[in-house]
Amino acid sequence: MADPGDRWRIKEFAGLVGVQEETLRAWERRYDLLQPERSAGGYRLYSPADERRIRAMQAHMDRGLAAAQAAALALAESAREIVAPADPAALREELVAAAEAFDATRFDALLDAAFAPGTVAGIRDVVLPVLHEIGLRWERSEITVGHEHFASHLIERRLLTLARGWDAGHGPLALLACPSGERHTLGLVCFGLLLAERGWRIAYLGADTPVDQVADMSARLHPAAVVLCVLDARHLAAGAEAITELGRAHHTIVAGSAATAALAERLRVHLAAGDPLATAEALAARPPRAPAAAGPRA
Repeated sequence: MADPGDRWRIKEFAGLVGVQEETLRAWERRYDLLQPERSAGGYRLYSPADERRIRAMQAHMDRGLAAAQAAALALAESAREIVAPADPAALREELVAAAEAFDATRFDALLDAAFAPGTVAGIRDVVLPVLHEIGLRWERSEITVGHEHFASHLIERRLLTLARGWDAGHGPLALLACPSGERHTLGLVCFGLLLAERGWRIAYLGADTPVDQVADMSARLHPAAVVLCVLDARHLAAGAEAITELGRAHHTIVAGSAATAALAERLRVHLAAGDPLATAEALAARPPRAPAAAGPRA
């Protein structure tokens, strides 16, 4: 989470929000979306308020609004004073309500409050329960897939911002991926952040990664653990032979709601201990030994 005193020059800011510098300048010129200060040397300095407006605009564009409409909504939302509750239960309720209202600015401000106590508390006490509740409401047809995508995009952006630098350090390395066809990455990113908080380094391949590419990266990086996350068991079954082979060479774990003890046994790999927090705690408590790097060929 950005500190209220944070300021970024345009190159840093573009990297933070994932928008090209030229596009940021265009949005500032056309829509007055950004309100940068000037440094003593005359450079534009962007603030957390600018970041919130950009993220709000992105969220509205993700649900199909034109850039001009999305910018107008982001500006209107940013003019409100948002007071977030400190209680995690109240935060969870307000986050779900903000998702139902497609209120990106409020949702992002509530995430600020959720992560104020730290990454682990934010994921454990707010993010994971909110994702579960939104999933239940979608299953009961109380909200649409648009609401679910809206919340997921905003949460994923925040988590990936927190993930900057999670590959640094000297702890064991975990290689994380969703296999081909699987695009639901939020649980995997939560797990990676929770494991990084326990001293591990994270190599993240993301969604829809062919298992042969996971195997290739594993051979290069020699991770202590490889984690494959799925919400649909078909995405494991399709690469079953390659996953079994991966498990022979590396400590491989299958995770996600579709991963079962029977499936892990059939693939001859390990099963995640439970939700992302339980899995991170179990892996950190008993880290497997990374395979030794192969020596030079004769």
